Formats: sequence, structure tokens, C-alpha cells
Amino acid sequence: MTDADALREHLAVAEDERGAKWRHRFYDLVETARLRQREPHVFLGPDGFPYYALDLPDEGEDGDIAVSDLVDLATDRGFGIAIEPLEEVAAWVFTCGDLVTRRAFGGYEFPRIGVVPTETPTFRAVLKETQRMEILAPDEMMLPPYVRPLLHEYFTRTLGIAQPGVLALVSPDQEPREQLVFRIARDDFENEEEFEAAIAGLTWFLPRHLVVSILPTDVVDALDEAFIPLAA
Repeated sequence: MTDADALREHLAVAEDERGAKWRHRFYDLVETARLRQREPHVFLGPDGFPYYALDLPDEGEDGDIAVSDLVDLATDRGFGIAIEPLEEVAAWVFTCGDLVTRRAFGGYEFPRIGVVPTETPTFRAVLKETQRMEILAPDEMMLPPYVRPLLHEYFTRTLGIAQPGVLALVSPDQEPREQLVFRIARDDFENEEEFEAAIAGLTWFLPRHLVVSILPTDVVDALDEAFIPLAA
């Protein structure tokens, strides 16, 4: 049995029977299983983001590439990976942020107890007084240098925000203590739906354990000089 055959059997397990052990075994298999590439390699997913399409080869055969072979390329260029994608679904989807996690930490989940992947983007409004928060530039572990140009392009081309910036807030009374804040506010958008879609798109590029905090417009304006420009 090839690793691809083992992956096929593993993916046949019903979704409601997949727990942490299933997920960790999946990550092991997907590291080494040789899969088949499609032509063209990259397609636009139903969420509007690009994905590299990989299919399971025929039983007993190997393909020509593994997910791990594509991690650096995907996180440099800004695409995810979809295994056995159909029109609206796939056997498995890695967002660009999932692959950033793999590149930065050596695994597909952040190595901290209690942190598991979430189905929806993680962001929240900061309602407490920011005077108690320390304002820092995000370090390279929190926001790797190869992610910043991808975010710059997303802000400028997709959202039309000309001078995107980022900072890190460190709060003594929130968990996690470090939160990313981007120069983006509700007033930049016509309605709440557009705003939430913009934030959801932003988190597609980021590891799932990170929290993107949203500040009120007046606080964003007050912190304007503290934002670090995203590299073009």
C-alpha cells in the first residue's frame, strides 16, 4: 500500500468520526503521500481565493508531488491547496494561513495545548481601554516576512486600502495576550457584510491560532503613527 492509498482510506472516515487522532494521522500522511497535479495547477475556489489542486492517484500508484513540496511556493505566492476539489467542496482544504503555520512552526496546527483549528475566522472587537495595552511591531514569528507582501496586495488590490499597516497589541487581561491589529475600520466599508467579508479574507492568509482584533475607527486614527507599513 502506498502512502496515497493510506491517505485515501483515511479520508474515507466519516467527518463526524474524525477527532484529534484522525487529524494528526492525516497530517502525517499528507506530508509524504505523492499526489497528482491538475492542469492548470491553480484554480479559483468558491471563496474567491486561489488553490493548487491535487488528486489522489489510482490505487497502487504514486503521483508526482506531496503537499509538503508546495508549502514554500504557496506561502510566497499566496495560494492554498485543495485535495480532490469539486465545484463547491473538496476532500480537504488548506488555506494559505494553514500553510504559513506549517512553514513557520513545522506542523499544520500551532504547537500549544488547547489551540485547535477553527471553522471560522478568529477576530473580535476590542472594547476595553487601550491605555492598558502595550503597542509593538509584530515580530517575524507572529507575522512572517513572506506573508506581509501577500497582505499588502490583498489590502491594496482587493480592498482598495492604499496604505495598509499593522501593529501588535499586548493586553494583560485577554487571551491570547498578543493580538494583531491592521489599519482597517468599519467605516472603510458600506455595510457590515462587506466589512466582515474583508476581515474573513484577511484571516485566510494567517494561521488560525492568531487573533485579529478590530479597533473602533477613532482609536485606529489615534494610533495611526504606530502602524508598521506592510511591505509591497
